[in-house]
Amino acid sequence: MNTKWMLTLAVGILVGYTAHASNQTIKVNKNKEINLKVIATTDVHGCFFPYDFIKGGPMKGTLTRVSTYINRLRKEYGDRVIMLENGDILQGQPVCYYTNFIKTKEPNIAAKVVNYLKYDAQAFGNHDIETGHNVYDKWVKDLNCPVLGANIINTATGLPYTKPYTILHKGGAKVAVLGMLTAAIPNWLNESIWQGLRFESIVSSSKKWIDIIKKKEHPDVIIGLFHSGWEGGITTLDVHEDEAKDVARQVDGFDMIIFGHDHCRRDTIVTNNYGHKVLCLDPSNNAINVADA
Repeated sequence: MNTKWMLTLAVGILVGYTAHASNQTIKVNKNKEINLKVIATTDVHGCFFPYDFIKGGPMKGTLTRVSTYINRLRKEYGDRVIMLENGDILQGQPVCYYTNFIKTKEPNIAAKVVNYLKYDAQAFGNHDIETGHNVYDKWVKDLNCPVLGANIINTATGLPYTKPYTILHKGGAKVAVLGMLTAAIPNWLNESIWQGLRFESIVSSSKKWIDIIKKKEHPDVIIGLFHSGWEGGITTLDVHEDEAKDVARQVDGFDMIIFGHDHCRRDTIVTNNYGHKVLCLDPSNNAINVADA
């Protein structure tokens, strides 16, 4: 089925926090028009509740307020809501430290919150890797949704360490979500924390996986879920920290890219090198903003 897009970008204020908004009409075939709602968070850093346990006072944003908003949307859109989480959720507030390293036999609170909000997919962030294998391997098991990491490679098998992408069926549309993590991990973290893994370029991995998804899945919509900033960051002969802009321009096939890591809110439409438009959204951090499309 061919997908045609009409995109309009706007910015609005929603239940006390700022949201990116984009009205999208996805024409799956000549006879059916499907309106999907895509909501995404990134770099939440343990901001689950509207109280800062470090400063001892109220906190803006947080997933508590996102919960209020998503419940309202689900009443309106039903099964046409897609909810995505883009990493750096395991670190930031003491409540994370408690379930990461002290109350370790209980389900990780970050997983419990994501499960409660019924996210469809989760990506890794660099601060999630920072917690070490014992924490993030258990976190992956505690989650009800897949943790996506197409460019996080198990060196023993040569395959992705977790699921590379997921397929969502929403309101009659088939949506592929491809997840990746910045490849700059070795520049920050001791190898003992990510032993047995390697991290490939998001650009090169996207070129590989976009072809696999198109040929195998034939989706109506493809969304990139990348824990990587827009541009800049660490740059070496082998590594580019922030690749979201490069993917949007150089890799054809994405309809939407959700990115993060740089804590810099951004909403833009990129015309890629093939003449196709790609909606790119970064909701910044601490769940003060959500990406809303």
